[in-house]
Amino acid sequence: MKKVIAKTIAKVAKKTATKSANSTCLFYFYQPKEPKAVKKLRKF
Repeated sequence: MKKVIAKTIAKVAKKTATKSANSTCLFYFYQPKEPKAVKKLRKF
């Protein structure tokens, strides 16, 4: 059961990171630094 929960959390975290990598912050002057691993998830 713990393995199933861990896999689900990992999938959700990856989807969230991908969505974050492909979007920008609403505040134009506040763009937080992205880690290199998250930059690799970009689609463009």
